[in-house]
Amino acid sequence: MEGVITSLTQLKVAVEDEKENIPKALEDLVNKIHQEEDSTELCEGLMSDGVLPLASSAIQSDSPESQSKGAELIAELAKVESCRQGCVSGGVVPHLVTCMGSESTAVALQACRALGNICYEHVYLADGGRVCVLESGGPSKLLALLQRAGSCGDGPDERQLRLVATGFLLNLLNSYDSVQNQSMDAALVDVLCQYLESYAEDEDIPTHVLLSLSCMADTENGRSLVVARDISPQLVKVLNVNESAEVTETCLELISNLAEPESVKTQLAAGGVCEAVVSVIRRHRDHPSAELSPPIVKTATDLIVLILVGDKSMGIIYGGGSGSVYQELVSWLGSENDDLQIAGALAMGNFARSDAHCIQMVQGGIAEKLLTLLSSHNTGDGDIRLQHALLAALRNLSIAKENKGTLISQGVLDVLLPMAKQVETFPVVFKLLATLRMVIDGQSEAAIKVGSCTELIDKLVLWCGINDHPGVQGEASRLVAWVIKNCQGNKEVLEGLVNAGCLGPLVFMLGSEHPVMVNEAALALTLVASSILTEKTVTHLTSGPLTDRLGSVAGNPHPPEILANILSLMVTLTTNETTCKYISTDEIRTVIKKLNSHTNEQVKELAGTLEEKLKAN
Repeated sequence: MEGVITSLTQLKVAVEDEKENIPKALEDLVNKIHQEEDSTELCEGLMSDGVLPLASSAIQSDSPESQSKGAELIAELAKVESCRQGCVSGGVVPHLVTCMGSESTAVALQACRALGNICYEHVYLADGGRVCVLESGGPSKLLALLQRAGSCGDGPDERQLRLVATGFLLNLLNSYDSVQNQSMDAALVDVLCQYLESYAEDEDIPTHVLLSLSCMADTENGRSLVVARDISPQLVKVLNVNESAEVTETCLELISNLAEPESVKTQLAAGGVCEAVVSVIRRHRDHPSAELSPPIVKTATDLIVLILVGDKSMGIIYGGGSGSVYQELVSWLGSENDDLQIAGALAMGNFARSDAHCIQMVQGGIAEKLLTLLSSHNTGDGDIRLQHALLAALRNLSIAKENKGTLISQGVLDVLLPMAKQVETFPVVFKLLATLRMVIDGQSEAAIKVGSCTELIDKLVLWCGINDHPGVQGEASRLVAWVIKNCQGNKEVLEGLVNAGCLGPLVFMLGSEHPVMVNEAALALTLVASSILTEKTVTHLTSGPLTDRLGSVAGNPHPPEILANILSLMVTLTTNETTCKYISTDEIRTVIKKLNSHTNEQVKELAGTLEEKLKAN
């Protein structure tokens, strides 16, 4: 400490009498701080001994050298968290802001460095470092310095100035909600784009710039400015030329942050971002780093899938089935990397959101690739994420009626039915049931095959009663209804469903809040009642709340087609004495009487027919 005391004394003397010695005295103190492994105690001691006013005097002098050394000393002091508030309350911030405009690169650099350190994780309220910088006009001075540094030479001092200025910007923008009303915003995005363009191969500068843009994007105003500028070309350049894992990951995270709105997804797809992301994935796939590559590949694949969620962006990437990114994603289905397989499957599901794409994709062999992959993961031990992604893609592909026969001939049921007997994870079960339902629509042989699978039917009855997952419960009931609808009245199938206890879930489904499910249940029950109204069928129908459900549906303002199906079901039930008496309740008679004056002719006619049949019994 004796040397420090001597240097501090020399500085005091120099400030008072020997101004030409100020730079050396300041430099001696900076060197003493550098010599300490942990300078916290030393810096706190200097602050207590009054070094800050001396440094402040130096940065207000006419000597660029004194200004530079004074700012450098403050920068060293501000590295210590406990000294930052003292720098703010000591009044040096406005003077440092002024020094950022100095023509001397050394002065501007050290002033900027000092301010950056003062603002580092310094978020006090009224006396916070950032607040003081804002009130002193810091943002406009920093913007001017960034513009100047971006157009100056490429010497060591100029490179360091750019690094320090972008670092200060990042520290300042960590509290961007306070900065967003400053007039520098629009011009700031321009200068940051210039930095990405000019210094894309650097490591620290792109990191600072990308993180600064991320801070801006965390606010509505900042995000709109970044999006309006369309920074896709600069992002593509960074991804293509910068080999730093940290820069790459930071860039991917920024894009993910920006990519939520549909318009930005389109912007990114049209700007070649997905092609650049694919290049990143290839680099880390072909030359992996055990620690860095897996998270980068995961972030990159997630980003591509996110961009594909947009309709326009998906169309751009699909490119009529010949887009380079689309072809790459198809190849991932055959990869040994789990993240690539899952991303490939998710991507296929996104591409298959239009009938035209679905038909073309199935013709191109995509369904076969998906089935091949799923066939090795169709047990209870399969990768749940991959199962879910593959089923989602197959479901979308099976919606187009032109694809159903092809999928069946390619063995979709041979993969799905064994899977249905083993999987228990509800999200996977949900997708599996939805896929089966789509596959059998209009395909009688497939519906009969599904309806004849007793193990599946037993599982369906179980899932129909699952209250923990309404989605699975609903899909199980709907699959039962669709088997009945599409099996062309196959008595063996219908009797098997009745014997397994499938009528109860259909009656329960009549009370669904979704009109389409009510309609499906009414139609399925009508088909069963009109085909096999046996004693067992009657028993199953009359042992539950059928009359309550029928009365509730018929007595509420449902669309005419639903009312017509409910009335048709009741007309069918009147053909059996037991079921006819069962539905002959006062509530139903009252409802039927009201429906006799319905505006829809079919509803009115069926209500009249039903009323007559109930009277006859």
